[in-house]
Amino acid sequence: MEKVKHYFVVNPVSGKNNKTDIVNELIIPACEKLGVDYEVYTTKEAGDGIRFVDETATAAGDSKVRFYAVGGDGTLYEVVNGAYGHKNAEVGVVPKGSGNDWIRLFGDRDLFLDIEGQIEGTPYVIDCLKAGDEIAINQCSMGFDAETCSLQAKAKSVPGAAGHATYFLAGLYCMFTRVWHDFDVTVDGKRMEGPFIQVVGANSRWYGSGIKVAPFAMPDDHALDFVIMRRTSSWPAMFLPMMINWQVKGDHTKFGFCEYYRGKTMTIHARKPSQTNVDGECHAVEDLTIELIENGLTFVVPRDSKFFEQKASGELNNEIRKSLRNRFPLKQLTAQYNPYNVLVNRGLRRLIDPDRNYLK
Repeated sequence: MEKVKHYFVVNPVSGKNNKTDIVNELIIPACEKLGVDYEVYTTKEAGDGIRFVDETATAAGDSKVRFYAVGGDGTLYEVVNGAYGHKNAEVGVVPKGSGNDWIRLFGDRDLFLDIEGQIEGTPYVIDCLKAGDEIAINQCSMGFDAETCSLQAKAKSVPGAAGHATYFLAGLYCMFTRVWHDFDVTVDGKRMEGPFIQVVGANSRWYGSGIKVAPFAMPDDHALDFVIMRRTSSWPAMFLPMMINWQVKGDHTKFGFCEYYRGKTMTIHARKPSQTNVDGECHAVEDLTIELIENGLTFVVPRDSKFFEQKASGELNNEIRKSLRNRFPLKQLTAQYNPYNVLVNRGLRRLIDPDRNYLK
C-alpha cells in the first residue's frame, strides 16, 4: 500500500458551539493508534486553507498526500480549491460546521467523525464544477438560494445565531425581496429567458443544510444536473410547502415551474449584479459560466460507508425519473397550496367528508 501523509486542515471558527474537541478527542488518538504520518494545521484567515493545501501538495512532489477539511462547507471549499490540479492530492471531510451537505450522499455525520474509518477509506475519483475561477464539488447557483446564502453568511456574525435558523430566516426575508431574477440562461446551447426564482448547476444532490435540490445527480457520471425554477405570481404562497416538503424530498422536479436538464455547461447573464453561491461561498457577479470538469478530484469515502454497495445494487443511480415531472399543472398546484384553500376551504371540507382526497 502506498504511503500517505494525512493533513487535517482545521477551521477554528467553524462549529464553535460544538462540544466535542475533534482534534484532541478524535483525530490525534486515531492517528496515534494507527501509526500514520499526520499533521494538524489550523487556518489563520480566509483563504489560508487554499494556500496551505496548494503549497503542501506542490512540495510533496509525487508523494501521496491527503487533506481533510475539518470544518463546514467553507473549509471544504478551501481544501478543494487548494487540492485541485494536484494529482497526488486526495480530499476528505471531518464535519465540524452546520452544513456539510456534500457528505450526505455517502453517509451520516457520525460516519465521517470515525477518523480510523476515514484513514482507511477508499479513494473515489469525482467530477468537479468550474465556476469562473473557482472550483466546486457540490453545486453552484444564482438566484433566490444564493441571495439567501449571502444573507445567512452575514447573519452568522450575530452572537447566538445558528446555521439552520439563520438560513430559514434569511430565506423568509428573501422570499419577499429577492425572488425575481432577470437572467438569460443557456444550457449546452439551449437558451432560456426569465424571470427565474433560481438556477442551479449540481454535481451532487443536497445543499442549503439538507435541501435535495438535484435528486438525480451523481458526482461521477460526467454530467452536471441543472435545475431551473421559474418565477410565478403565486411564489409567496408556494414558499413554505416548497422549503418544508418539496425540496427536502426532491419532489419539486415534478412540478411545472421546475425544469431539469443534464449537460456540460451553463452560462448565466444577469441584468444587474446578483449573488452566486459556489459551495457555500457567495459574491456578486453579472456573468457566470458553470462547466463540468471530468475526473477533477479524488475524494475519500469512509471505510464503513454503504455508498459503493448502493451504487452496485442500483439503489443509488442517476436516472432522471421523468414520470414524476409535470404531474400537476401550475394552475392546479398554486390552487392546491393557496393559504386560503389550505386553511379554510379544504380544511372545512375535510371535516365534512374526511375520506375524500381533496388533492385531486
